[in-house]
Amino acid sequence: MRRAGGAGLVVYNVLFTLLALLLAPFAALVCLVKPAWRRGLAGRLGFGWPARGPRPLLWAHAASVGEVEAIVPLVERWQRATPGGGVLMSAQTATGCEHARRLVPAASVVAFPIDVPGIAGRVVRRVRPDLFLFSENEIWPNVLTALERAGVPSVQVSGRLSAGAARTLARFPRFARAVLGRVTRFCVQSDEHRDRLLRLGVAPERVVVTGSLKGDGRCAEPPAFTAALRALGRPLVVAGSTHAGEDEAVADALLELRALEPAPLWLLAPRHPERFAPVAALLAQRGLRVARRSQLPDDDVAARAQLAAADVLLLDTLGELAGCYHAAAVAFIGGTLVPVGGHNLLEAARCGVPIVVGPHVDTVRDVADRLAAAGAATVVGDASELAHAVARFLDGERRAAAGAAASAVAREEGGSLPATWEAVEFVRRERPDATRAGAAAR
Repeated sequence: MRRAGGAGLVVYNVLFTLLALLLAPFAALVCLVKPAWRRGLAGRLGFGWPARGPRPLLWAHAASVGEVEAIVPLVERWQRATPGGGVLMSAQTATGCEHARRLVPAASVVAFPIDVPGIAGRVVRRVRPDLFLFSENEIWPNVLTALERAGVPSVQVSGRLSAGAARTLARFPRFARAVLGRVTRFCVQSDEHRDRLLRLGVAPERVVVTGSLKGDGRCAEPPAFTAALRALGRPLVVAGSTHAGEDEAVADALLELRALEPAPLWLLAPRHPERFAPVAALLAQRGLRVARRSQLPDDDVAARAQLAAADVLLLDTLGELAGCYHAAAVAFIGGTLVPVGGHNLLEAARCGVPIVVGPHVDTVRDVADRLAAAGAATVVGDASELAHAVARFLDGERRAAAGAAASAVAREEGGSLPATWEAVEFVRRERPDATRAGAAAR
């Protein structure tokens, strides 16, 4: 049966295709200079996806590193509940795919396909999963349409819908109902997100508030080099997941606080690997002494000597940031001084670290508000305010109180995993025959 809103999907596909054509020359240029993009290109075009075998198969999708890390415990639950089952994981970014391979070695990992009908349909027909899990706001109309036509249930986990996205969808109600109607169950982060979905016409019984899976994340193991950081006797300020426009603010704040005694050592972790070299050049241009994680000696004594002479350690490696918060005195979380929406605040909070953020926290607002209300986080607007907030948190008593409050908020954020798994199990119990029939028919 043709679902209402089909005309809206046609318009979406036309606009999406035109945008893809406009961006194709740029994408081709990027593929020439970025090997990671070339590695994922076949998957994005619908090639290289594993063919369905005789085993039950879960397809779990997450946008990037943080979302991949958050969905893995749910994948592990599915593996325990489905002995002998297979797992396929996808991500939007090359770093997300690499992280998925590290965390779930038994899974097949592919870059998420471009959301056009031909590619989406080809992937779903080849993969033929029994269940599709997708995190946060990864709602892709053509993939969801292909899954629905194939009889595959889809469940959103750690779901969120921003006020801006809800307003946009409300302008196209038939399209919104058609796309959202293809999702079997929504597991959302808060009542706020549930209310937005209900106002867009989603049936109440299909939306359950489970919280964010990031709240159930495990404390990452500290990298070996953090022992050298602790031995310096200098407070460590971690600026994590920064974007263009924030590195400059971090450099300005660093220069403003360099006269403190002892002078803080800053650890700067750009969000995207392609920015490692430009950020290193920016720091050097500001006259800052830079040590690069990739060039630190394995020997602790030699590493300590390099770090002692540095103003800032550039974390130009992947997968180590979360563990570095163990050694931090204060954390600034990027994507918040520029209008990105913020990144995972709980990695630092779980380690008992006071947090500084900018005003752009739309994607992590619930947690940011709770941390701020508890005295565990401060919101700043520019480099000068960043420097003053860091200096305040470097005070011993204030830092201890804020760190304890951060840990308490992080503990309160737990509990999403069992609630989300219960919702997934409900779908598995509700539609086992339809799922098996759909798999057999494909």
